Amino acid sequence: MRSRLITVATAIVCTVLGATAPASARDATSTPRPVPAADLPGPIEGQFDLSGFDPEPWRPFRPGDITLPGGVYCPFDLHLHLVEDEEMTRVDSRYPDGSVHINEYKGKLVVDFTNTDSGVTVRRDLSGRGAEELRPDGTRKTLGGVGPFGVGFKNTDAYPAGYYVVDGIHVTTWDTAGRRHMAVAIGSQENICRTLA
Repeated sequence: MRSRLITVATAIVCTVLGATAPASARDATSTPRPVPAADLPGPIEGQFDLSGFDPEPWRPFRPGDITLPGGVYCPFDLHLHLVEDEEMTRVDSRYPDGSVHINEYKGKLVVDFTNTDSGVTVRRDLSGRGAEELRPDGTRKTLGGVGPFGVGFKNTDAYPAGYYVVDGIHVTTWDTAGRRHMAVAIGSQENICRTLA
């Protein structure tokens, strides 16, 4: 998939540059600018629709602290405090109407997870790299990456409930009913709910 995208994108760039450059420049022998490609390993790349891959500039992504209510992922309220956050995000492709199709994420992220009932806290590095694919209606379809990163599963999902810190290669998918599935799991999965219980 990646090589096909590079070939198509390179052809488009060469055509556009050739059409707008003066004749003397078109006649000169030059190497076309490299076209960026999705930087996702094979098992992940195969889970995404990368057609229309046209990455925009990276920009800071600062989601802030959050408390996940008890009963959603863990039996207790789970507080996530961002200790270090140098995350970046970029839009890799858009739908024809301009809405986001694929977002990509990278950068340093260190999080303290706290069981708000007991006060027990553990610190984890979530500085992996990944991407998410959205459906045209804005609902999430796929989340995958190279860990470590975090992902949650509810009691209604097709995977044991919990908030997981995963390392290695993992892909989570959402069916049209909103149930989450672990489509690819290569590496470790730590259920933070159990760690903090």
